[in-house]
Amino acid sequence: MTDEDRGNAVRVAGYVREAQNIEDGESAFAQSERIRRWAADGGHLLVATCQDPRDPLRPSGGDGFRALLAIASLGAADAVVVADLTVLSADAVVQEIAIDRLRSLGVTIVSTNPDDETGLVEPSDDPTRRIVRDVLEKINHFRHEFPPSP
Repeated sequence: MTDEDRGNAVRVAGYVREAQNIEDGESAFAQSERIRRWAADGGHLLVATCQDPRDPLRPSGGDGFRALLAIASLGAADAVVVADLTVLSADAVVQEIAIDRLRSLGVTIVSTNPDDETGLVEPSDDPTRRIVRDVLEKINHFRHEFPPSP
């Protein structure tokens, strides 16, 4: 990639999380490789990969996800790439909350798993995702109209 190409490249941050059971998902290394290959194949610039280890006390992630949020909030990435949406959570409701939070920071969410495409499009055909998105939209609207007191 030339310096000129880097100027036009999408800056992406990867997020990997070890599954709670080793049999239930890819290793962090395998996830990282899928993200790295996706970025390289698309000519994108992988600026960081954040990782959360297997932790039964924090099934939805921890410091790695917080680091990802910080990268997004600083504007250091244009997109967040995961190997699979289940990396965000095994629960579709929690996935939608995480996706909403990341989108609110101005990043696009991408999964290297083609089966996840339907979970990322708007509007979604999935009734659970539609309901959660509707509720989150209403919460965000309410917070905008009635911000917390200083």
